Amino acid sequence: MLFDLTGEPMTATQTWTTTAPLPKGNRPATVGFVLGLVGLLAGWVPVLGLVVTIPALLASRAGRARFRQGLAATPGRSGSGLVLGGIGTAICVVMSVVALSSGASATPQKPVAAAPVATQAPAPVLLTVPNVVGMGDVQAREVLRVAGFTNVLLGPSTGSVAGVAAGTVTTQLPGSGARAAAGDPITLGEAGEPPVVASAPVVTQEPVAQAPVARQTAVQAPRPLVAAPRTVAPAPRAAAPAPRVEAPAPAASSSYFKNCSEAKAAGAAPLHRGDAGYRSALDRDNDGVACE
Repeated sequence: MLFDLTGEPMTATQTWTTTAPLPKGNRPATVGFVLGLVGLLAGWVPVLGLVVTIPALLASRAGRARFRQGLAATPGRSGSGLVLGGIGTAICVVMSVVALSSGASATPQKPVAAAPVATQAPAPVLLTVPNVVGMGDVQAREVLRVAGFTNVLLGPSTGSVAGVAAGTVTTQLPGSGARAAAGDPITLGEAGEPPVVASAPVVTQEPVAQAPVARQTAVQAPRPLVAAPRTVAPAPRAAAPAPRVEAPAPAASSSYFKNCSEAKAAGAAPLHRGDAGYRSALDRDNDGVACE
C-alpha cells in the first residue's frame, strides 16, 4: 500500500504530482546589494555617482520581484540593496545640487550698468544789465565785463548819428536794468562813420586869348638890359626913419600895359619899380621887378 505525504494511504484513483525545486540563490538581489555598497562611496561624486546608485536600486528591485513571482527561494539581500541604493542616490543628488550652485556663484557676472540718474541743473544766476549807451566800444565792453557778462556781441551799425562820434554805443539788447545770465549774449549797436560827401569837381577855365593890341606908331628906343647902378644917398641919421612913400602909379599913357604879355610884346619887360608902365599888379612876388 502506498501512502501520500500527509501519511494517509493513497487510493488507486489518486495521481502522483511532483514540483521542481526552486533555485536557492537570488542573483539580481546580490548584485543590487553590492552596487548599493559601492554607491555609498560613489554617491559623494556629483552626477557620476548616479551611474552606480541607480543600477543598485534597479537590481535590488528586480531581485525582490523574482522572489514575489516565485522564481527565487529567498528575497536575498534585495531589501538591503534598496536601502543602500536609495541612500547613495540621495547623497549624489545633494552633492550635484551643491556643485552646480557653487559653480554658478563662482562664474563672474557682468556688472549691470545702472541707469543714469537725471540730475536737475541748478538755476542760472541772473545779473542786472548795466546801461552802456553813450559809451565807446572799449569802455562799454569793460563795464559789461565788470558786471559779470562774458558774451558781448557787436550788432549791425545804427548808421551815422548827428553829434555822435563813430564807435559810440547807441543801442543795447537786452536793455538797461534787464536780468540775464552771465553767458547770455549782450548785443551792442554802434554809430557808424558819417557819409563822405564827394566835392564838386573844380572846372578850370582856359584863359581867353585877348585880341592883339595895335602897336603905337611911336617906337621907343630899346632899353639896355643892364640897368645903370642907382646912387643911393645915405639916409640921414634920425631917431626914426621916414616912412617909405611909394610913388603913385603913373596915369594911363602910352606906357600902360594891361598884362605882362603886352609888356613883353612891346619889349619893355622886365619892368622895375619906378619905370613907366610898372604896376604892383604885374609884380606878383613884390620884389620890385615885374614881368620877369
